Amino acid sequence: MAIEKSVKEEYLNSLTQNYMDKLFYFSLKKTGNSFEAENLAQDILFNVITSLERGNKPEIFEAWIWGIARNRYNVWARNKNNRNELFAKSDISDYEISDNTVNTENKVIDSEDLNLLRRELAFVSSEYRNIVVAYYIEDRKTKDIAVSLKLSESTVKSKLFRARKILKEGMNMSREFGIRSYKPENVDFAASGSQPSGLPWKAVQRSLPKNILLELDNNPLTLEQLAVECGVAMPYMEEEVKLLLDATLLKKIGNKYVTNIFIASKECQYEIWKAQREHSKERSRMIDTIVSDLLARFRELGIVKNNMSDNDLKWWAVIFAVDCFVQSLDVYDIYYPEKRANGETWGFMGFELYDVPEKTPMGHNGNGSENAMFWAYKIGDDTLNLWDRAGEMNYTHTLFFADVLKNNRNYSNFSESEKAVWKGIENRFAHLDENGNIVSDILVLAGDTKQKCIDILQSHPLAQKLTESFKSAFDDTIKILKKYSHPVLEKQLTYCASMVILNTRMMTVHDEIVADKLIVPENPEKSTIAMWIEYK
Repeated sequence: MAIEKSVKEEYLNSLTQNYMDKLFYFSLKKTGNSFEAENLAQDILFNVITSLERGNKPEIFEAWIWGIARNRYNVWARNKNNRNELFAKSDISDYEISDNTVNTENKVIDSEDLNLLRRELAFVSSEYRNIVVAYYIEDRKTKDIAVSLKLSESTVKSKLFRARKILKEGMNMSREFGIRSYKPENVDFAASGSQPSGLPWKAVQRSLPKNILLELDNNPLTLEQLAVECGVAMPYMEEEVKLLLDATLLKKIGNKYVTNIFIASKECQYEIWKAQREHSKERSRMIDTIVSDLLARFRELGIVKNNMSDNDLKWWAVIFAVDCFVQSLDVYDIYYPEKRANGETWGFMGFELYDVPEKTPMGHNGNGSENAMFWAYKIGDDTLNLWDRAGEMNYTHTLFFADVLKNNRNYSNFSESEKAVWKGIENRFAHLDENGNIVSDILVLAGDTKQKCIDILQSHPLAQKLTESFKSAFDDTIKILKKYSHPVLEKQLTYCASMVILNTRMMTVHDEIVADKLIVPENPEKSTIAMWIEYK
């Protein structure tokens, strides 16, 4: 029965409004090439419209459309296979584009085979691509290519033969790019150690290297496979991979690459958080008892130079106590044991982004020299607004401030240049009294005072029990990391566990705040809690 005009128009409207984009993406997924996808999608639309014009009335319009789409794809695939069989029986030179005549050039440019050939050249490694381009596109002789590449002519011919085979195989494939080709992801990183060259941070500032690391995480791939997954042509992918290899963030195994740092997936992070949280409240109570018992002894060591409250002193003492007991573990090793290719020693790990059940990051930033260091715990829960606080001292401020404190210098003796440096410190980290003396508003750990603080904490009756609890949490963390790790990372897992066990700092702070044992400062942006200077 012929289809009524109104029904036909309804079908055509539905086709244009609901299926145009869907048919194109269906075609793109099947062909892996936008040019071929457009042709296939147009062929499908033509057949749908022609069938409707002939009066066909589908019972289920959507199923009917996709039936036509699949049938036309099958026709496309058969035609492509026939073309490629013809190509496989011929020499690749049949498709070279360096012809001198306009007619031949136009004929070649219109060739679907040339589009396939160009597509595959984007996924051939430089070992073959450079020779293929030189021979077939630049029309150079094998002898000249051999001289320019410092290879024997027989090697060039052998690679040309191998390249033809690779290209033919690729042309028979329907490329399907990975999700990262259109939906790049992000990842957070954490580092420790000495990084004067700027590595590893400068190697991971863009989306592409981040997504290369994510794609190769526990998932070794060849360059070609990686290029397809990320939707990036080989000439560009080779350069990016080399940069990451040089930065020691990737490792090559045979002809495949794998990420050479641990990236904690959201599942891994959740399991670690759950394991560390299991006995965290008990640890927090022990830490609060220890610190509360010892605040007066810390003051006796002279680390407080102003009228700092017990609450402000406790902010430093609680976090410092967590560090003290964690770092006393035999298994703890925050410094990555292997030197990097450039001679630096640093550790690096990544964290997949996800909605965490608790914000646990906390940094420990320092600036200065072997004889004088400024330190600040960077409190990472943004609901507390305590990450930056009063800021941080730079190298010059730190060395000058340490000299002033060590030698009890008075403002009246400052030179003009010293007064300029003092302006960066005054009313941030220190102030002047009525006599021009310098009063530190951050804690001061001179000489062996830091070690004395550690000894006092370790001498508390609860110290052993607390240490055992942290050791248990560390062991649980290692087990979880191994579960999610590639074998090449085995030597790094102790370092990684040492990094993530420090999440217990923020857990303890949260527990203390909830229990009203720590009070958030009224003016957090000006606060100097959990900051100190050390000097010898």
